[in-house]
Amino acid sequence: MAFHNTLRAYAAGLFAIAAGIVLAADMAPGQGSAEPIEVGSRKQLFIDNKFIESADNLELVMNPPYQTGELLIAPDQPWEEGGTVFVYSSALKEDGRVRLWYDLFRPTGPGPYDHERRVCYAESDDGVYFTKPLLGLHEVNGSTDNNVVLPGVIGGCAVWVDPNAPPEHRYKTQAKVYHPSGFHMHSSPDGLRWDLFAEVNARGATDTQTIVFWDRRIERYVFYGRGKDYVALDGQRTSIRKVRRQESDNLKDWDTQSLVLEPDEMDLAAQDTPSILPPVDYYGATVFPYEEADRVYIMLAQAFWHFTDRGYDGALGPYTRDVRLAVSRDGLSFDRVGDWRPFLRPGPAGRFDSKGVWGLPNPVRMGDEIWFYYAGTNVDRTQRPAEDRVDPYAPDGERLGGISRAIMRLDGFVSVDAPYEGGELVTPPIRFEGNALELNLDTAGGGSVLVEILDENGEPIPGYTLDDATPLIGNMVRFPVRWGEQRYVGTLAGQVVQLRFVMRDCKLYAFQFVP
Repeated sequence: MAFHNTLRAYAAGLFAIAAGIVLAADMAPGQGSAEPIEVGSRKQLFIDNKFIESADNLELVMNPPYQTGELLIAPDQPWEEGGTVFVYSSALKEDGRVRLWYDLFRPTGPGPYDHERRVCYAESDDGVYFTKPLLGLHEVNGSTDNNVVLPGVIGGCAVWVDPNAPPEHRYKTQAKVYHPSGFHMHSSPDGLRWDLFAEVNARGATDTQTIVFWDRRIERYVFYGRGKDYVALDGQRTSIRKVRRQESDNLKDWDTQSLVLEPDEMDLAAQDTPSILPPVDYYGATVFPYEEADRVYIMLAQAFWHFTDRGYDGALGPYTRDVRLAVSRDGLSFDRVGDWRPFLRPGPAGRFDSKGVWGLPNPVRMGDEIWFYYAGTNVDRTQRPAEDRVDPYAPDGERLGGISRAIMRLDGFVSVDAPYEGGELVTPPIRFEGNALELNLDTAGGGSVLVEILDENGEPIPGYTLDDATPLIGNMVRFPVRWGEQRYVGTLAGQVVQLRFVMRDCKLYAFQFVP
């Protein structure tokens, strides 16, 4: 306990990640920012306070997706025998297909690096039933009848499409490589045939799944990977895992390093620990720009928990993983949402994902849903023998792992929620393009929303007042807003206006002006 109390006191001056989202203080309409927000015709999400100038009796609520628990990808082929589908896998949706590159791990000895680790490939037309094509690219056990696309002892993958690359280098992935040791980026014309592209000079630790993508907002490549702080307290020294960000113009040399997520004071207060280690740190993070909306970056932070004393070899427990949600408008400053609750959580005791889950890069849109693929395992993260790490409730003590999915409505990360007795909010001044307004909205059966448009002085605009508004009742991702039978708002385009939402028993996710 003493070590943890000392670390907690130390951290009070060290950690400064935002403590969550609180709705804006009440303010009269028309008294907000002098500069209107240019929303154009892009979708705007209520992930934070940006579009809440004043609010009454409302709250911002994180909405975890539904985890199906299906085992979509498992080691079920002869060349996968003795292996486990591991955490550093990734997905893309292209031409109507979902493509999965998965990390296949097979131990070969007692040491932590006594293993084979390959990247294999699967694909699906519906995102649920996957096939593993026999690609004939790499030999395993004397045969090329397999789906291996990256052989060797490589720390998984994080496949992405580089919009600036020539066709032969269109697909890229990066990972720590164990033999020979280094941090390598590979490229491919098709996502199947890979060659070494570069040894990357990213600064700091690379021993996790790293995320790279082209950020159109700043027109540079960005990198999210591990950051570590070494802390010496009471004669002991330990590292605290964090998430750092870097930028590059050429994918080889990286600069502008910054810290974007670390354990905060509430993390440190979550559990008492018997050692200098904090109860949780962040093993990595899946970060992506949410292309459906304007200036939204989503982080799935991979939380690693270690706070119980197992009574031997200094081993801690439970050594489990879950996923927390953070949001950003610029990819630099992230806010934790959901009051620190999990976004993705381990499955029931004994199941393939009972000890930990890991959110894969590149969630995919399926109709009006977002599907998050996640890897799960029933083995904890300690370096103990495998038989001591497997969930004791696993069938026949079997080591299990695989990939499943979680389903969320489009734009559904965070919503403004109104209680049964009702509430309202007013946006800051905005300027839009378009002829009609749509909401992503769920009122259940008895809730409702009325929308009023205010002028630059905060006064209701004739024809768009609450008295004119048609109550919106239903559950739609593109709910048309009406005032009587009128939808047209084009005469107000380019003017400074504010939106007033009078809400009851509902969830409001987003708004968008459309042609």
